[in-house]
Amino acid sequence: MMDLHPGLMLWTIISFVLFFFLLKKFAWGPIIQALDAREKGIKDNIQAAEVARIEAEKSLEEYKKQLTESQAEAQKMIADARRDAERVREDLLAKSKAEAEDQINRARKQIELEGQEAVNRIKSDIADLVIDSA
Repeated sequence: MMDLHPGLMLWTIISFVLFFFLLKKFAWGPIIQALDAREKGIKDNIQAAEVARIEAEKSLEEYKKQLTESQAEAQKMIADARRDAERVREDLLAKSKAEAEDQINRARKQIELEGQEAVNRIKSDIADLVIDSA
């Protein structure tokens, strides 16, 4: 059977307790500090990532807002350009009609004048014929 050696058992316990205290004093502190530093670093990284995500969302919202405003402004510019083009077209059409009417009126006056001159020449020719035949 097993023999128990009280002296060996005592020295084993003393060695274990001494080793435990040395470990606690010299190794446990730096290990805990390293774990705490790592935990803090991870928390800081998570917090920085959250801040970056929030900033990215803000930037995205600002981009969407600017895009919407730009699209609205572009639509307004297109509508203004169409309205201006329609106004120019109507002005040109009115001007063309006025010029056409003016040309027609001048042509009518010219025709009337030439017709009057033709009537006067015919009257003059008839008068000359009447005088010559008399």
